[in-house]
Amino acid sequence: MALEQQTDYGARLDLAGRGFVVLGTGAGIGGEVCRALTQAGARVLCVDQALAAAQRAADEVGGIAMAADITRRPDMEAVFARAQSEWGDDFQGVVDVVGVPVPGKLAETDDATYDRQFDLVLRHAWLTISIAGPMLAKTGSGSLIFIGSLGGLRYHPGVALYCTAKAALTMLVQAAADEFGPSGVRVNVVAPGRIRDSGVSRPSEDQWARISSATPLKRPGEPKEVAGAVLFLASDLSSYVTGETLVVDGGVRGMIATPAS
Repeated sequence: MALEQQTDYGARLDLAGRGFVVLGTGAGIGGEVCRALTQAGARVLCVDQALAAAQRAADEVGGIAMAADITRRPDMEAVFARAQSEWGDDFQGVVDVVGVPVPGKLAETDDATYDRQFDLVLRHAWLTISIAGPMLAKTGSGSLIFIGSLGGLRYHPGVALYCTAKAALTMLVQAAADEFGPSGVRVNVVAPGRIRDSGVSRPSEDQWARISSATPLKRPGEPKEVAGAVLFLASDLSSYVTGETLVVDGGVRGMIATPAS
């Protein structure tokens, strides 16, 4: 009786030869995602609204830099056309890191602010799915990964529209996973909690101490921990995972927000 061949799990993590587009490659999570992918062997197209930011990330990891406004369809078409031109069928995935909160109360939000918030969270995700999804489907494989937020799963006061848009992102990903699953393309969300050196706000050390106290792991997260989750979803280690939201929050979501007795 022949012995069953053992799985080489290290090989399943290997991304050698695969091309990935990373949308939003500035400091923090975006830059760390570029490092994680390239250390696993991938090639990356580093995309940012500011060419200088994209170039910094590309120079560090040996990638390609490109400037684009990812809320505009022509720019996104150009991004994915570049990826296909560079890599052909080896274009195997997208990591969309962009998602900026626009604070404000619902009753005080004007139409322009509403549009801006959904552009900054949801529109570029939809464009990624509608443009890059069919490209990957033609090759019969690939992974679309979106950085969501704990705010899409639990409401946070002061950023109601942001939470709403992130919640919509989760549903958009589930729909895309269903539509593209038969073509072998997987679509998932990584939902971070509070992560140091990421986002537009910079809490004080006192604020970080309070965040740590409320977190079961008793510390905030780091960009590398989000990038690790992305690497899992980009690789064949997650070959049977799609339509999911992988929460990276140190356990915060499981806590009950009431005073201790």
